[in-house]
Amino acid sequence: MPAIMKPLSARDLLKPAGQVGIQLDGEKTVTPFGHATLTFKKSSTKSEIRTPESPGREIIGTDYSELTGMVDIEFANLNRLGMALAFMAKLKSFEQAAVAERTINLGAVQLNQWIELRASSAANALSVVNTTVTAVTAGGAALDLNTHYKHDAKGGLVQIIALPDGTAADASIAVTFTAAKVDASPTRGSALLLQELVVRGRLILRQNNLRGVNRKLIIPQIAFGGESGDVQLIQDGTDIVKVTASGTIEADYSQPEGYENGYTIDLV
Repeated sequence: MPAIMKPLSARDLLKPAGQVGIQLDGEKTVTPFGHATLTFKKSSTKSEIRTPESPGREIIGTDYSELTGMVDIEFANLNRLGMALAFMAKLKSFEQAAVAERTINLGAVQLNQWIELRASSAANALSVVNTTVTAVTAGGAALDLNTHYKHDAKGGLVQIIALPDGTAADASIAVTFTAAKVDASPTRGSALLLQELVVRGRLILRQNNLRGVNRKLIIPQIAFGGESGDVQLIQDGTDIVKVTASGTIEADYSQPEGYENGYTIDLV
């Protein structure tokens, strides 16, 4: 049976897809989120005016104020942008000074415990990577790689897994190692956790919908805080881990009038 009135076109029905990124404050380019979904949200404060002239105190007026715009982004790529938001982190290139050969004397070590290799014996010495172990001994007796100990060269970790026959269980363990110099590179970063109370930037969304008008969305200034977004770093399964970040739109009055909270452009 046909509709009584002429139906609207399905052109404006929405099955969205697209890509979104943020130009972080201080940067000149937009970093894409990659595998991500975005939801726009809004809220306002409502106040009602009720008449005292009627027993029912009917509403005779309604005021709205404090209009707020927000976005929830669920993302899976832990690139620079993902790391910044997931950990509220300050991002920097990773650098490491070469560590000349040094020996760590540990005393007795329980089997299967890990030994972290660090730049020095100082309490605030940084963890090192790209390490080379030149000797591991127990009570002065040399231990063999993969028979008595494991070495994660990339991660800078050692694990004692067995002692030679006749070696006392409380024999003192010593690990001698070096670490290579690592120069700053755009391909290797470091995230300093919980250094930013807020991460700000300019958000750009470009739709590529299955159905519906494609639009470009620009939010000149958006701020992400650390109130949400748990990050699962080890999981019991094979699902792609996703992180949620909630951003609040901040009015940017340097924009032309009417554009301060953001705008869309139909791409036709």
